[in-house]
Amino acid sequence: MLDHLTDSEGPQTVSEIIAGTGLSRNTAEQAIHRAVQAEQIERMAPGVYKLVPPKPLPPLRPEPEPQRLDGRTMEEWLELLERWDADRSTSDREGLGPWPGEPGNRLPWKVSMLFNRRLERRKAQAAADAELRDKLIAACHGNFTPGPGLDDLAPIKMALEIVPLDRVLSSIRCKTDRKLYPRNEPATSWREPRLLKAIAEDYCQSVIVPSMVDAWSKAAAKAPEKPVEKPVQRAEASPGTPGACSAAKRIHGATGAA
Repeated sequence: MLDHLTDSEGPQTVSEIIAGTGLSRNTAEQAIHRAVQAEQIERMAPGVYKLVPPKPLPPLRPEPEPQRLDGRTMEEWLELLERWDADRSTSDREGLGPWPGEPGNRLPWKVSMLFNRRLERRKAQAAADAELRDKLIAACHGNFTPGPGLDDLAPIKMALEIVPLDRVLSSIRCKTDRKLYPRNEPATSWREPRLLKAIAEDYCQSVIVPSMVDAWSKAAAKAPEKPVEKPVQRAEASPGTPGACSAAKRIHGATGAA
């Protein structure tokens, strides 16, 4: 009904709403009543309705001005420190003075604290990446080609969101260790399709497929439905049937005996 009023031009009568929606009169009147109560439509005249115009959105609150520390926002300070960390020879020592770690630096303490935390997280992540790279290379058992491809851990990190590390290492070993298969090619990049495919297939075969088979094998069996037995209907014997004769004889015998 609301779609019909939206697509129609101007107010609509109840008859027009019924014709446009295919609803019965009773159903249409109930829908109109509920829509009026919900203030979705309004009554213009007896039996005539239209959509209520949408209410204007409240004005957006202006965003507060970012806090400034010694004339710069926090983002500006951090961006400045990132450039300094990348190339410390470009720092403006005359205008900014000594930098973090140097005596007499004039950086706001909040800026120094946030940037130091960022550097600590970056250092910890670099250490974790180096440890992961060493484990991956060790899984190749010497059959790898050094290069930037082995420093790019993004594909392995995405795989580790699903597959445990021990299974990742096992799959890489199966595709690189020449003791297992002399024709294994050396690993040159963790983006090699053969390595990623091996990780995916091994995980599916060893975990996904067995878990699906186990779940399916334990599905509860549904007991067969028993057929409904129809009651036996006994037909009344007519006088001309053998059954009627037997019944008559029984009755006659009983009467004679009396």
